[in-house]
Amino acid sequence: MATTEQGRRPVPLSDLPAPGAAHDPADEAMCDRARERYATDRKRMGNVPRRRRRHASLPNLIIIGGLKCGTTSIHHYLGLHPEVNMSRPKELNFFVKELNWDLGIPWYEGRFDGRSPVRGESSPHYTNLPRYSGVAARIADNVPDARLLYMVRDPISRILSHWRHATGAGYETRSMEDALGRDDQTYVTRSMYWMQLQPYLELFPPEQIEVIAQEELRGDRDGTMRRAFEFAGVDPEFTSEQFDREWEKSTAKEGDKYQFMEKLIKLPGFSSFDRNFDRLPERMRWMVEKVVHDPDAPEAPKPKLTPEIESRLLSLFAGDSKRIQEFAGREFPRWKDYS
Repeated sequence: MATTEQGRRPVPLSDLPAPGAAHDPADEAMCDRARERYATDRKRMGNVPRRRRRHASLPNLIIIGGLKCGTTSIHHYLGLHPEVNMSRPKELNFFVKELNWDLGIPWYEGRFDGRSPVRGESSPHYTNLPRYSGVAARIADNVPDARLLYMVRDPISRILSHWRHATGAGYETRSMEDALGRDDQTYVTRSMYWMQLQPYLELFPPEQIEVIAQEELRGDRDGTMRRAFEFAGVDPEFTSEQFDREWEKSTAKEGDKYQFMEKLIKLPGFSSFDRNFDRLPERMRWMVEKVVHDPDAPEAPKPKLTPEIESRLLSLFAGDSKRIQEFAGREFPRWKDYS
């Protein structure tokens, strides 16, 4: 066992870095951007001591991932509930030491309104082993009673969506064969949901963890949101016409509009738009979403895996896929046969 930075809680060995974690340039670029989004906050803290915001409070609901599994959509749907305050920006990545842990607890508390019964955030990097370890321990050390919601998706479908995102944003320059040729690349490890969940299961009782599949959210929006609201501890019968909105549709990642926007926000003077997008009013964000991601567009053909890679992945995910569904207590719709 090891101890956290605060020295108050032991860190399970499964939450420590895996030896020889692979070099993954696409994931490194994505993580660099996640940290850069809060560059202004760091500069401001260095110049002026931060005063605690009125009604600031720690969260009691945390979406811990997974990447490309519908976290953006469910974050917005949860935030529509009158008893729920979801953070703006969405991805705070605070409990990742290498990303935003240095911003401090007062900064983190300031993202939430303590007058709301439920206060939540969504950070897919909270399930990014082996790159980021110790996350579960930091959460348990600071918000031990928080409910944890883990969004998952058919493992291979998640990989293909991840690939679209990385190539569309310019993070990935390797061929698919090179990027998926090793089992220790992030495309693969982020789809190993049962493995990613282990540090949380060592520190949180199972009743504080809920697993929802992206396929459930898309196929039965109302029923899935009832499950999510009930888990969060608010009125499960709440509904909204805005549940029809689908955020950050992955098909758009290969489109000209998305790729143009990705290039634009890297230019001087435009990067602040990227950092502050989630702080815009809901109506304005949806206007931008419709232009960039075109949620009404038909699904584009998915990238194709070679038969050799697909066969290897089907075998690799067999045990992990079975265990995460057993923990959830149900089989997830439209998942491939990983047996």
